[in-house]
Amino acid sequence: MLRRSLRLQEAGYYTEQGTPTVCYKEVICRVFQRRKGCVDSIDHHESIDNPQHTSNFQKWTTRYSRYSATRPIKFIKWLFPLLWSAYQLIHFAMLCMQLNEVQQELQIYKQQMIIFAPDTIPNFASESQGARVLHHLSSDTYWPQKDIGIVWDKIFYWWYSPKAQRRVIQGHSPLQPGNCWTFSGEQGHLFISLSHRVSITKVTLGHIAKSQSIHGHIASAPREFSVYGLRTEDEEGTFLGKLVYDQDGAAFQTFDLPNPEQGAFRHVMLRINNNWGNVDYTCLYSFRVHGN
Repeated sequence: MLRRSLRLQEAGYYTEQGTPTVCYKEVICRVFQRRKGCVDSIDHHESIDNPQHTSNFQKWTTRYSRYSATRPIKFIKWLFPLLWSAYQLIHFAMLCMQLNEVQQELQIYKQQMIIFAPDTIPNFASESQGARVLHHLSSDTYWPQKDIGIVWDKIFYWWYSPKAQRRVIQGHSPLQPGNCWTFSGEQGHLFISLSHRVSITKVTLGHIAKSQSIHGHIASAPREFSVYGLRTEDEEGTFLGKLVYDQDGAAFQTFDLPNPEQGAFRHVMLRINNNWGNVDYTCLYSFRVHGN
């Protein structure tokens, strides 16, 4: 007979014949009770012969059944926060998209307000109100040909030049590319007879924006310009201020004159000192005079 362990003998491990009561598989199940499939490794016949083994089997099956019953609940508790987080993320993304759309619409409304804002201020240099351009006191209109030799070209130029100058005071809004008055070089002036005698406080200079230009730039736009007030056509004029038109700004830009308290004037002269880089010509789209 093989040597027996007193501890196992006292624990009832051996039968009366001296053979072990637990098989090899059952020993493995005892060591690795928590592994899946341990129930299948137990010898049911031997467990019935040993009440202690039966009680251990019942304890293990009860524990496994409790774990199996609580597993779906734990999964739901873990899944619900995940779904809620995903919902919040989608909702936040939708809010961001809506906010972006609102900002784009607001930007469009702002641009429209900028375009039409000067129309809400009285304009004393409007042709529809009685203002007019004095052609003989203004700069010559730009003509691509250096010499006007043909009689028909001269006739057309004399007809076209005053018509182009009038565009500046016709109050077109919004502005259309090419619908302007062009004079040669960077320096020029426009002499306007106002509709009323007015104390000039503000002026508005208009030019198409960069986004409207087919070239992507507005080098022919005025840069620095000066405003003079005149009571009669013959006088030298009163300097009212020197201003700068921003090529990256709005199409219509309104300026407060630094010296508004100079009296009332019947005429105004707009003098362009330079432009944004075009050495051949400068374009004037719109000029408006505001005051009391």
